[in-house]
Amino acid sequence: WLRFATLNVKMAMDSRGRDLFSIQLEVTEKLLQAEERKLKVLKAEIEASKHSDVASTKEKARELDTQENNYLRIKVQYQRLFQELTDVATVSLKQKKPRIKASRSLPAIGLKQTSKPRPSVFESLVPRSISSSNTSLIEREREESVDSAAAGKILAKRQLSEDLSYKDGALVAGPLEALIQLLIPTDSYYPERSFTFAFILCSRLFLRPHQLMAQVAREFHYHLKSPETTKHNLQGVVGSKIVQLLSEWTETFPYDFRDERMMRYLKDVTQTCAKLSPDLRRSVGQLQSVLVKKLSILDKYEHVLAQVNAVAMERLIDPKTQVNILGVCEDPLVLAQQLTHIELERLNNIGPEEFIQTFVKSSIEDAEPLYRDMKKTNNIEAYVEWFNRLSYMVATEICVLDKRRNRVKVIEYFLDAAEHCHRLHNFNSCMAITAGVFMSPITRLRKTKGKLNSAKLERVEGHMDPLNNFSLYRKALEAAMGEASQSKDESCVVPFFSLLVKDIYFLHEGVSNKLPNSHIRFGKCMALARLVSQILSWKDTVLPYPRVHSVLNYLMTIPVHTDDELQLASYEIEAPENDWEKRKYQELRLLLGSFGHRIRRVSTPASPASPTASNFFPIKEMDEN
Repeated sequence: WLRFATLNVKMAMDSRGRDLFSIQLEVTEKLLQAEERKLKVLKAEIEASKHSDVASTKEKARELDTQENNYLRIKVQYQRLFQELTDVATVSLKQKKPRIKASRSLPAIGLKQTSKPRPSVFESLVPRSISSSNTSLIEREREESVDSAAAGKILAKRQLSEDLSYKDGALVAGPLEALIQLLIPTDSYYPERSFTFAFILCSRLFLRPHQLMAQVAREFHYHLKSPETTKHNLQGVVGSKIVQLLSEWTETFPYDFRDERMMRYLKDVTQTCAKLSPDLRRSVGQLQSVLVKKLSILDKYEHVLAQVNAVAMERLIDPKTQVNILGVCEDPLVLAQQLTHIELERLNNIGPEEFIQTFVKSSIEDAEPLYRDMKKTNNIEAYVEWFNRLSYMVATEICVLDKRRNRVKVIEYFLDAAEHCHRLHNFNSCMAITAGVFMSPITRLRKTKGKLNSAKLERVEGHMDPLNNFSLYRKALEAAMGEASQSKDESCVVPFFSLLVKDIYFLHEGVSNKLPNSHIRFGKCMALARLVSQILSWKDTVLPYPRVHSVLNYLMTIPVHTDDELQLASYEIEAPENDWEKRKYQELRLLLGSFGHRIRRVSTPASPASPTASNFFPIKEMDEN
């Protein structure tokens, strides 16, 4: 039903084009489908084990409760976005002239204008040195006298290396076995960092992370005990390189190690390495310490997100809660800065592998997936939900105001905040605020709109222009990345997240994972890695402006209203203008009653330290780590 409903809305929207909310709808739809698959697998496992393994069934039942709550949260987001687009499409069909020009024709989103990311884990594409290093290793192995088993291994490696395909010195394709061999270091070879990131990221399309880890462990033990290694006393060299590889893996993809199978293989390899030398023992200890810290931060973050949702629910029913952003933060620049703190915190907790696990279909040809092999984190879902929440918060702040001059003041306040976000290179918040200002309950307020600064409105509207595949945004993003990379001050770039996700999705849909000869398209893996790396470049940034806890509390916990509530409020502050709006208003009145009785109107400035929100600041708890 999701695909059918979404298709109907898109068909209705074609005459006006798809705007920011249509992108959010498509991304949320993909998230909902992924959660639906996880629910299906988990329910099947519970049904299969309920008579044989009671303890396991109870544990999975608890996981089912959590999974169902996650699914329902995303479903609510989807239904809200769907209703907003339905309302816009219905109005556009009923009216001869559109009231605003916010939505423009939007071509299919492709990759021709994808911006170049700031270098992070990518120093370059896979260079020629990989080919030459691997060749030199094989030549040296040919000259060494080894036993027959090792000779067979060398011949197999030589054959695998010959199967790799290069173009202009860059690796573009090869069999899975050969790519795994390129990942595993030896005493005289270590893989390029760009290759390591791209392969570990995309290897989960072809095998489970624990299966790759098992092969790494097996090859490590083989190299450690090989006659060549023991003859030249190179065990320490082999051990140091494998520890370096595992350090890169645990630092960049720590969430893989929530799987007990991964931890088992990691423990096996690191314990062996720790026995080789005191230096390796210290390196192993540091690796383990960093991994434990990263996993504990994730646990803390998930706990904080649960607290955010709980406090938001408390404030929704608290009669003392008032919607009044100007009573909490009068300066739009400060608002933009606090939004950037929230964006960066949420980006920091997204693992790069989550993009692949969520939006890219696996090519693993085995039995039905197990629940424990599926994505366990919900950081992407939480981030998409944050964008939606910010948009609805903007619309709520406008619709609760009775007086036109107050609405004009608040709208221009948010327009200023959007421009400040754009200057701070916080494109995600800029897009979310702009989307909120151009929601249908706001755009129909003709009398209010007539009092706005038209130049400012058009300037902000241009930030969300979808023309030519968001070309204006992409140029701004590329310029921001270049400026931030050369800046001496601490600065970051927060991309428009849902468009990044769509780029990843369309890259996957447009290019197959394998060639006709079953070799892996490693060029596609590198392209996916370049897109994903956009979120890694700024992870360790410390922003130069302080956090204002009262503002952050407000932004993350203030109640926001549904589409029906916003539409009803819009009709009450500016009366319906045509027969369709009058019928809609009467339907909403019957459904909801008078909006004035359902919301706390602004009378006095809201206290930043209200009993519900005082001393509660999610990011503050994260700082303690």
